[in-house]
Formats: sequence, structure tokens, C-alpha cells
Amino acid sequence: MSEKRKDKKGRILKDGERQRNDGKYEFRYDYAGQRKSVYSWKLVPTDKTPPGKQEDLSLREKEKAIMKDIADGIDTQKAAKMTFNELFRMYLGTKTKVKEKTVEHYKHLWELHVESNALGRMYLPGIKKVSIQHFYSVLHKSGISDATIRAYHNNLIKPALEFAVDNDLIRKNPAKGCLEGYTDARRRNALSIKEQQEFLEYVSGSTYARYLPMFQVMLGTACRVGEICGLTWKDVDMKKRRIKIDHQLGYDKIDGKTRYFVSEPKTKSGIREIPMTEQVYKALMDQKKLDIALGRRGNFAIDGYDGFVFLNEGSRPFTTSLINAILRRIVEQHNKMAAGAGEESILLPHISNHILRHTGCTRMAEAGMDPKVLQVIMGHSDISVTMKVYNHVDKERMYKEIKKVENVI
Repeated sequence: MSEKRKDKKGRILKDGERQRNDGKYEFRYDYAGQRKSVYSWKLVPTDKTPPGKQEDLSLREKEKAIMKDIADGIDTQKAAKMTFNELFRMYLGTKTKVKEKTVEHYKHLWELHVESNALGRMYLPGIKKVSIQHFYSVLHKSGISDATIRAYHNNLIKPALEFAVDNDLIRKNPAKGCLEGYTDARRRNALSIKEQQEFLEYVSGSTYARYLPMFQVMLGTACRVGEICGLTWKDVDMKKRRIKIDHQLGYDKIDGKTRYFVSEPKTKSGIREIPMTEQVYKALMDQKKLDIALGRRGNFAIDGYDGFVFLNEGSRPFTTSLINAILRRIVEQHNKMAAGAGEESILLPHISNHILRHTGCTRMAEAGMDPKVLQVIMGHSDISVTMKVYNHVDKERMYKEIKKVENVI
């Protein structure tokens, strides 16, 4: 019977283990027909790391993890040679059902903040929960909004690492639980009825009157800003008084160049038809008259779409940033005027494109619209998102609702 091999301390070594002449331990094993090795200066956790050597797991700890990975089919060796950037490119390559424009947008976001960051260059086994938390913290401190951090987490970081888990490159997803502190979106309050009226009246009597029809349609349909920007006259049926929504217009960096692009809704619920109210119908008629008066021509074409309803001074479609800039100037100039008009004047709050959508949705809910109908109009895939509008109760709505039971109780 052959004598068991021992280390320099007289401890019996297991099969595959050996201690080199320099004192370092090695464990050899076979995986997928290849001979592999791992090393450590310690045989067991209680051993002390030699002076000047880097702290590391003991050989036996590494052996245990390797054996478990082999039993579970985890390819630690392949993962050890793959960076997060390489994983992300592999992950995107599998998204064959995602629109090309969306894939390009994801690439742009990755290149913007991840690719050159230490996180992007990390090898997969080295990516821990703290690595991702640190990355989000850096984004936050640099002025990146919570909404953008959530977009990175939900659309890029977490799904890419989940792809690694599904393909047996890593055992668990280190991104799970990393979004804590960034999950609360900035609260966007809908305009009150008085604020909405004040806003529209000011716009109609100011130099911004040319934008009034667009704002009225935004409020009357509660469409997303990309849907408003991408709306064409082919989508508008004035006879049947309905608007078809099946695409949206974006303006972002694609293939290194900032340009317009058309994309389809992310979910099937985004494709819908919205009946026109009398106000929306009139606003669209006013828009036609305005275009004729200003000599605007909807000849600008993007990805096969032309005849856009809402055009800027250059006869091109609006962008999200331009609409928000216009709204910001309107509020600033209105409030500057209102500040010197006495105590009874109304100051407008911050208004963005999303606040107009939220306001339109709120007015529909206040009018008693069925939640399922409102869900379809808004294009929400989950009714819980729609129900948040109903769950928000202000004083004005509360008094209106209590009057309904005045003669019943």
C-alpha cells in the first residue's frame, strides 16, 4: 500500500492535492476533458498566510466550491476568463426578438457608463453585490437620476447577469437586491383642475399659443411623449374620431450618431386605439389650420414614417427634450408674471411631458372611467400601474366623492 502524501507540516494530502517546493498548495482536477489547477498558500482556513503574500481562500475551501460547481454544472473556468463587457455583448447577441433600435440604445447606454468603468472590465467571478452597489453609488453621485439607475439595473445589469446564471457561468445573480434606495421614483403630481386651466389659458394668450393644440392632445389622450412626437396624420382618423398608436419616436445616439428613430411599443398593450374627445378633435383641427398658416410641410421622413402631426419651427418632429424645455420656459415666464400680479394669482408647479400624461390620466379617473378601460387607453401592461392613479386622493376629489352619498346615508 503506497504511503499517503503529506505537506511540510505532516498533514495528509487528499487526491489531487500537492505542496510545491515554494510552499504553495495546488489542487488538480479534470473538467470537461481538460486538466485544471487552483492554488493557495493555505491548506485549510485556519492556516496563516505567509508574510508578504496576498490573502486568499484556503485550498480546501476552493476545492469544496469547485466540486459543488462541477456537480451543478457551473463553468467557473470559462467565467474566470470572461469580463462583464464580454458577457453583455454575448447577452445582447441573444436578444433576437428585441427591436434593433432598442438593442442599439442598450449598447449606447452600456458604452456611456459601464464599458470603461471598473465594473465592465471585471471578470465574472469577481463581480459581487458590493461591486454593483458601488457602481450605482458612483452614478448617483455624478448626478444620474434614480430613474436612469433603475433603467441600467432592470434593462442591462440584472438581466445580463441572470443570463450568466442561466448558462451556468455563475451560481447566483449578484445584482439581486442592489436597487434598494433607487426604487422610489420622483413623485410626479398631476396638475389640479385649477392649475390645468391656468396653464392652458396662459399658453393660449401668450407667444406659446402655437403649442396649445399639442398640449391639449397630450392631456386629452394621456399618450406617452414618444407617441405624441411620432404621431402621423395616417394614425388619425378624423371621420371615425379615433387615434391609432402603434409606434413612438425617439431621438438618441445610434451607431455613434444622434438621430431620430421609430420604435414599436415594448409590450403589446402599447398598441391601441384611443377615441377622440371633442377637445382633442378640435385641437387636431386647430393644428391643421396652424400648419397651413405657418406654411409647415410634413415631408420629413423617418424610417418610413412621414406626415408627422406636431412639427417644430424647422418642420421636424418634436423631441422629448424640446417639449420639456418649452414647458419649463412656459412655467418660468408664467410664474414671473404671476408673482407681481397679487395674492390671488396662481403659481404653476414644475410641468414635464410626463406630468401632462399623468394629469390626463387623472382627469379620466376623476370622471369615473372604468379602470380597465383607462388601462387600455394608457397602454399599461399591468393594471396595478393604472390603479395608482385611483389610489391617489386629493381634497378636491374627496369632497366630490362624498357628495355622491349625501342623500343615501
